[in-house]
Amino acid sequence: MDTFFQSNKYQIFRFIIFGLIATFINFIVFNLFNLISKNIILASLFGYLTGLLSSFIFSKIWVFRDNSQKKIIKSFFIFSLIYFLGGLEMSLIIIFLSRLVDNNVAWLVGAFTGALNNYLGSKYFLFKK
Repeated sequence: MDTFFQSNKYQIFRFIIFGLIATFINFIVFNLFNLISKNIILASLFGYLTGLLSSFIFSKIWVFRDNSQKKIIKSFFIFSLIYFLGGLEMSLIIIFLSRLVDNNVAWLVGAFTGALNNYLGSKYFLFKK
């Protein structure tokens, strides 16, 4: 585990930084659409999709530095599938753990597991070299 972290620490750092940036973009777009449309479902959808798209672009260009000629639509679909599974894992862990521990602890464990899924899935299934 220590060897893995040492050999990937800069990539993991970039993953965290650009993940936070994508989350911030999601939040800004959500608030703008919510302000304009007053429709929280539409605002959530546009915020999420914008965050997902920016996360994909950041991952491809800066985190994993993928310059392959894979089809963008196919890559984005695989990326979305990986992140959907990460979100599902996060949700299930939160639901299960919230019955045993504090909700904030459940959320942190769920978020860590989802992020780990997203990093490893992107690294080994989508942007593998």
